[in-house]
Amino acid sequence: MEKIGRISPREWMTIITLVFYAHVASITVSIRYGFLADAFAKRNVPGKVYGLIGTSVFVGFAADFFFKITEICMTKWNSRKILAGSAIGLSIITLVTGFVYRIPNTTAVVAISITLRMIQGVLGFAVTLVPVDFINANFPKKFDMVNGLVNMGYFSGHGVAELLGCILYDNYGYEVAFAFAATMALLAAAATLCFIPNTQTYLSIQGKAVKDLDSTDGPLITNKTQRLSKFLVFPLIATMLINANYGVIQVTVTPFLKEEFQKSISYGGSVLTLVSVGMALGSVSVGFILQSKIISHFTAMGIGAFCIFNGLLMTFPPESLPAVYNLSPILAFPGVFIAGFGDPFMTIATLKALYGVQLQKKGILTPQVTTTITGIWIMGYCSMYYAGSFIAGVLTDCLSYSATGELLAGFCLLAVLICVLLRLNFTHVYNEDDEMKPLTF
Repeated sequence: MEKIGRISPREWMTIITLVFYAHVASITVSIRYGFLADAFAKRNVPGKVYGLIGTSVFVGFAADFFFKITEICMTKWNSRKILAGSAIGLSIITLVTGFVYRIPNTTAVVAISITLRMIQGVLGFAVTLVPVDFINANFPKKFDMVNGLVNMGYFSGHGVAELLGCILYDNYGYEVAFAFAATMALLAAAATLCFIPNTQTYLSIQGKAVKDLDSTDGPLITNKTQRLSKFLVFPLIATMLINANYGVIQVTVTPFLKEEFQKSISYGGSVLTLVSVGMALGSVSVGFILQSKIISHFTAMGIGAFCIFNGLLMTFPPESLPAVYNLSPILAFPGVFIAGFGDPFMTIATLKALYGVQLQKKGILTPQVTTTITGIWIMGYCSMYYAGSFIAGVLTDCLSYSATGELLAGFCLLAVLICVLLRLNFTHVYNEDDEMKPLTF
């Protein structure tokens, strides 16, 4: 078992700031999910239309990824400037989104909301990619632990957004929830300027060294890793399937409980919060487990998929079992918690496995390759996560809420089988003696 080296007080302050930043970034992106369906149903907007509002954020993610907007910024500015600027941008976009709802013309509200959501996606990609780059640059030997803590911030932010968002919406209206998220984003920008070191990005620091590495003996990717890397499309697909489920859960749980059991929007928000509590605990757990090398990355994926599958079956029990089905409001709490706990095991382990099979035989992962892999992972993770909003809108228009959950639980079973097969074949793909080249903090 590998011991985690000493972390200085200055480094702890930086990590805490990163966790807070991730927490707030998640709040700004997720604040609407608990009450989105209710708010637009009041304006007679069908599910497949309001689902697009949630899903359209991925267009911004894709634009950033393919046009390398954040990568270009990372070669010109340091992490602190990019993170602070992105937080300020998210604050403005979030505030405007809230007040757009006051426009009488519903078509205009939907169109403007989708446009703002796309812009939010560009900033959302930056606030996901840059922290991973920062961890690679400053905490290479503690990557799993720090990445797990930062992901705890992202996932816990979902919970705060869904609970407080629903409470604020129930009591004060649509705009106030967004104003709260915008204020938090400004606080995150201030914290970033105060506590994040003014260091260059990982991508820019080793720009010259990468050229030297490319001219050394041997290919950047060995024949073995090149052959095996293509199989990582399967865990990446499994991760996408799993996050499609979460996009569905975020949109469907609240109206499901309201329609079937006459529960309030705030009650639904409290159920959604348990997804994020499970995710937060799972993030910390898998971060320390992978850091200590107790289990392999592919084993972690299998554990995560299994938890998610079982959790979803509890959340949406079959209508053919009336005695169980009538307990659904109670079962929803442990169900979403178990499912949430499994998600980080799948997603965080996938990122590390993607790094692992691309390692050069000398044990150095170049910044360009690292950034590309991280971008692919973010796209894989977020594509179906946000597509889940649209999927939920379409499926719940055609099926019942419970049937939608049961259908997607089946996809999680597929993910479990994929991970079990990969565990048998690719446990030792990643050489645990390899490590990324450390940089000075």
